Amino acid sequence: MLNIGEGRRDFAIALAGRAVSTFGDGVALVALTLRLQADGAHPYEVGLLLAAGVIPQLLLARGVGRLVDSHDSRRLLVGGGLVQVAATIPLIFVHSVVPIMVLVAALGAAASMTAATWSALIPRIVGDDHLAEAVSAQQSVSVLALVGAPAVGGLLFAAFGSGLPLALDAGTYAVVTVAAALVRTRRVPERLPTLGSSSRVKGGLAILRADRVIAPLLAGMAVVVLLVGMVDVVLVYLVRDTLHAGGVWYGVAEATWMAGMVAGALGAGRVRTEAGQVRATIAGAALVCAGLAGFAVAPVVAILVPLSVLGGLGNGYAGTCLSTLLMARTNDAARGRVSATANAVFGGAQGASLLLGGAVAVVLSPRAIYAVAGLLGLAATGVVALTSLTRADALPRSAQNIADAPSTT
Repeated sequence: MLNIGEGRRDFAIALAGRAVSTFGDGVALVALTLRLQADGAHPYEVGLLLAAGVIPQLLLARGVGRLVDSHDSRRLLVGGGLVQVAATIPLIFVHSVVPIMVLVAALGAAASMTAATWSALIPRIVGDDHLAEAVSAQQSVSVLALVGAPAVGGLLFAAFGSGLPLALDAGTYAVVTVAAALVRTRRVPERLPTLGSSSRVKGGLAILRADRVIAPLLAGMAVVVLLVGMVDVVLVYLVRDTLHAGGVWYGVAEATWMAGMVAGALGAGRVRTEAGQVRATIAGAALVCAGLAGFAVAPVVAILVPLSVLGGLGNGYAGTCLSTLLMARTNDAARGRVSATANAVFGGAQGASLLLGGAVAVVLSPRAIYAVAGLLGLAATGVVALTSLTRADALPRSAQNIADAPSTT
């Protein structure tokens, strides 16, 4: 555990609570998807289920960011957790598609608030000097929590139906709510001016755009997230139809990517300087895209294993370093707005990738899709490198000194 003195207890509680909740979410998602399919839902309705959890992130990002930067973190985390418990319990009994979408959207809205609150609170708990290690630990544990969740969700659904997995998810929300109440460190920011006032603080998007290092990195990583999500849609077809391998190899490819992500996230915790984190983010993105390009030319399915490790390693490395940079280069008073906006950007990229993957699969083969994704990603990474690397050492530690300056725009 991190050597952070009094914050060690709080960080351990937060880490454990969020890991349990992440695991519960993964179990519940599999159970809900299987239930919709068993009830005769169309594929587009399953897609709507996934979209329902993401759309609130996009629509509510501005309001959520202001909320997090204006209110006591403990009240937000406990209140958000209770909303999630209350929204999950009816899912156990509801089978109609529309009510399910409404409840999932409520879960997404609460999750967007709690995620931004935790992101803003963790630097307070561990201190800026240990931020890289803390983000590394969070990312690693989150990925590990997601590794076993689909299998557990499938097994529980097969044995007991969807009720038990959803009840388990409600229980995990209760656990993370109790964890939030037990964390002693609190972030109690001053209230921001109301949205209708003539003097307004900058929103998360304006803050991010003002940072000439972060802005291109965020845009570039959003492109990579979009491309990774796009090819994930066709991975099963590459394995089964193109390489003529069994379903086990599909699971192996997914699992080895996850293993690479854990290793990458752990390695990123050793990168302490902002200039180093900029370089690591770009290098990690390049590894991801090189891995995707390798998938396109893999002659046999076994080659996908080292390529998946390589791509996952870059994924974890880049994601962890960028997450650290986002908080390190943002004033404490604006971290809620920045986090909510970044979550919306990546959530939007993931949502769009599902639509894009299905669309391109109609006209391109799996190999061609991987080739296009890898080459486009490498090109985008090159552009980001040209813009961010030359600025990383020249800018001050934080470009967000004006984050809370009054603005009339």
